[in-house]
Amino acid sequence: MARTITPTHELTVDAAHLRGLTAYGPGWALMWDGRDVFAAHADVADHGAIFEIIDCDDLTAMHEAHARRGQPADPATIAAEVTGQARTRLSQWRHTLKMMATTGPYTTALRPHGIYRHRDSRPAMLPAAADRHITTDYWIAPTGATASVTMPYFADSTAPITIIMTGPQPPTGEEPAYTVTVPRRTPPAAVAALIAAAAGLPPHTATGYHDPHDTGFPGTPRYIEVEPAHARALAAHGPGWAIMWDDHHTQPVIVRHERGDDGSLLEICTYEGMFNLSGQHDECDDCTTCGLDDNPDFDDIADDMTDILGDFHPGRDDIADHMGATIPYTRALAEHGFHRLFQGCRPRHHVRSVLPLPRRPPHQDQNPPHPRNAPDHRVVLPPFR
Repeated sequence: MARTITPTHELTVDAAHLRGLTAYGPGWALMWDGRDVFAAHADVADHGAIFEIIDCDDLTAMHEAHARRGQPADPATIAAEVTGQARTRLSQWRHTLKMMATTGPYTTALRPHGIYRHRDSRPAMLPAAADRHITTDYWIAPTGATASVTMPYFADSTAPITIIMTGPQPPTGEEPAYTVTVPRRTPPAAVAALIAAAAGLPPHTATGYHDPHDTGFPGTPRYIEVEPAHARALAAHGPGWAIMWDDHHTQPVIVRHERGDDGSLLEICTYEGMFNLSGQHDECDDCTTCGLDDNPDFDDIADDMTDILGDFHPGRDDIADHMGATIPYTRALAEHGFHRLFQGCRPRHHVRSVLPLPRRPPHQDQNPPHPRNAPDHRVVLPPFR
């Protein structure tokens, strides 16, 4: 059964989200899982279990459309429009989710061949006689051709799957270049191999398909890492944001710093903390105010973030347990201007929340100390019971 989105927060897109998506670049999209808005590779939404808000190409097109019409295109205006459109689509998402859960295994099987779901193509339900059919369009990247796959909504249907392929150029009235039908129960990997062969792509054979979701390709391991794109996006988000590891989505996400207060996400690095990575501003007295270098090395910064993630990921469950005990104190102190500096715990299960004291008024302290030279103010709770 496909996972469903159970909203716990209202979907809202900030201007910082859009800056981050632009920094990620083509192939990335903003997603929503019921609580957090985050960026991910666009194919993450192929199964419909995560709601796709907008991808980078569509965001660029929206900016261009506003410019042509002479409409405001400032970040706040675009963010409000994106939020409104997403909430409208979300109201009908449960219906779309059921269709994408049906087509998702086929989309997954086609991807290793270089065949991808059109970003502007979501499954469409078509009535056909006494049965319901779903049609999804795919882009065959190596050739530029298009494959349209129509299948019965119900797995036990006797109606076949119909595959129609057209060339890179729009149809001119002639018959489609290729049309074939296969039984509804044909494994997704077999359907994908048929489409790839018809498109003239290198053949791929498998001796058998062990389950309906088997693509026939060797499994590709998922590495726990932070990509340079994530580092660029964090820099684009600005102060108050942090990059954290989400075990549920098995990828980094960029969220507000306070999102890590309960330990459900593993904090990797804050926007402010980027300034101390990879030798950034080693000689600077106050790197939190002067910003990143003109040409920061995001590859090195991402490598450092990956090292941090590797250090703390094995103990993420312990960190989550300890953070749960600090939440009431963290939330209460935040109301007075004290904020958690990082996640962590001391030996013997003492819980630690490091909180920087508020800055003095400007006339009292014109040159505040660098964070690494500042007094270490700690709140230490009794042993965890």
